[in-house]
Amino acid sequence: MALKIIESCVNCFACEPVCPSQAIFAAEPHFLIDPKKCTECEGAHAVPQCASICPIEGALLDSLGEAINPPGSLTGIPPEKMAQAMAELRSH
Repeated sequence: MALKIIESCVNCFACEPVCPSQAIFAAEPHFLIDPKKCTECEGAHAVPQCASICPIEGALLDSLGEAINPPGSLTGIPPEKMAQAMAELRSH
């Protein structure tokens, strides 16, 4: 089992130093996780450390392909409300 960083990663470098298994590395166009090294922090931490610090909703996926920090989880704003607000901003 391993986590995955996807293209919404902005290369902020927050996750790389907190990974206890040193599975995260810089790559183009965004950080990646070495699946052979990733332990999902099992046995070391209650939650994956990369997910606990990542500022980008949806940038990290679990082994099932589900977002660890899904839309709305960090801001507390439901995705439909965020979409509505963004549409209003774009219309002005």
